[in-house]
Amino acid sequence: MSEFRRQHPLLILLDTGRGLISNLSFALIIAISLPDDIFGGFVGNAVVALLAMFGLSALFNVLRWYFFLYHYEEGLVHIRQGVLFKRERTIKRDRVQSMNTNANVLQQAFGLVTLQIKTAGVSVDAEVNLRAVSKSEAESIKSHLYSNGVRSESEPVEIPKASRFLQGRDIWLAALTSGRFMVLFSVVALIYAQVFEYIPQSYLDQAVESLSTIPLMVVIGIAVGLFLLTWALSAIVFVIQFANFSVRRFEDRLEVSWGVLKKNHVIVKLHRVQAVVVQQGPLRQPFGLCTMLVEVAGGGAKEREKISLLHPLIRRKEVDGFLKDILPEYRLPLATVALPKRALRRYLFRSIVPVAVLIGIIITVFQFWDLPYSWVSLLLLVPAILLGISRYRNGSLSVEGDQLSLRFRNVSLVQVLIMRSHIQSLSLMANPFQRIGRLRTVRSSFLSSPAGKSYSLKDLDSEDAKTVRDWYSRN
Repeated sequence: MSEFRRQHPLLILLDTGRGLISNLSFALIIAISLPDDIFGGFVGNAVVALLAMFGLSALFNVLRWYFFLYHYEEGLVHIRQGVLFKRERTIKRDRVQSMNTNANVLQQAFGLVTLQIKTAGVSVDAEVNLRAVSKSEAESIKSHLYSNGVRSESEPVEIPKASRFLQGRDIWLAALTSGRFMVLFSVVALIYAQVFEYIPQSYLDQAVESLSTIPLMVVIGIAVGLFLLTWALSAIVFVIQFANFSVRRFEDRLEVSWGVLKKNHVIVKLHRVQAVVVQQGPLRQPFGLCTMLVEVAGGGAKEREKISLLHPLIRRKEVDGFLKDILPEYRLPLATVALPKRALRRYLFRSIVPVAVLIGIIITVFQFWDLPYSWVSLLLLVPAILLGISRYRNGSLSVEGDQLSLRFRNVSLVQVLIMRSHIQSLSLMANPFQRIGRLRTVRSSFLSSPAGKSYSLKDLDSEDAKTVRDWYSRN
């Protein structure tokens, strides 16, 4: 049994730094509201207000660090916390869903990690973070909660049953096909929307006038250059984020690690895995590449994004071998049931109608502003038709043994593998038009983090849908 102890004092600096931006905002508001003759004008007011806010924040973080105490023993961790309102928590071994560690650059410099202890549920109480403990301390806490005590030196180290890594050219291939360059455009657009109203109109007029004098080919070249630059930057960020990626299979769990600047180590108990997802984005499918995900039951809301990743990039032809090594409980189906031909018109309808509405709006706006070339918007029908055909051709279902497999496309091509014992409910649904066409939508629901999850396949033949229902209803 350990004595009550505190986390590393570095936590005070980390918490104070995290609140620096909000403190700066409050300081500016205070500086604006104060008269100019108190501290020598706006700058003086801002400096004094910022120092005051920084001091109050540091004092509060010192008190919060001082009153946060923890100790652990075989089978439990006990937490005491609170400055004004005291609170105590006891976390027992049988309630722990997972324990994950991560460390940013500053934590790594001091040999510290953040230990996240996840328990059942989705509320704030479902997660406890020890954000400044040593690596040895984190491993000791894990040993007390995962086993019957601290591992003795004479006890052999557990060897994984199988391991997979992402390294070499594969990590760059994953980065270049991740599609994350659109995120950078979204960030730029968000920043522009926030600062646009503060830009003087004279500056905007001058910028528009300057752009109007630049040749069209130069503008296109600049746009292409910016696109390539954002693509390269997003690829570099991806490589830094997922460098040293590895997934290891042990007797009762999966351990996933990745990261350089921020190191992450996630442990997923096998009994929590509810489904395996094979996903192919538009950039990866032509090259036969895909991403492996797992749906996991339990845990806090912040956990979902981390533990759902099983492998950032793997070749489609290697998925079967990967599953045999890492998750042999699951397998790719040998045969599938395709959608009937009469379902094609429904997929085309769902794909074309929204685009047709958009084309109508574009043509109306162009006519209102007396702009030419409104007919060019009709070209949007081509990708809409191709998407509808692709969704129809890729839709399929398979039932083999105790596993249900659904394959469908929104934009990315998705294949979901679910064990019958993990399905919470299986629904067959039909609107009036589907009933006329003898079609059904099959929806499979299961537990997932942070809440329930479901996947659907639309417009399956009614007889095939009944076969799936009968399969699920059998004991």
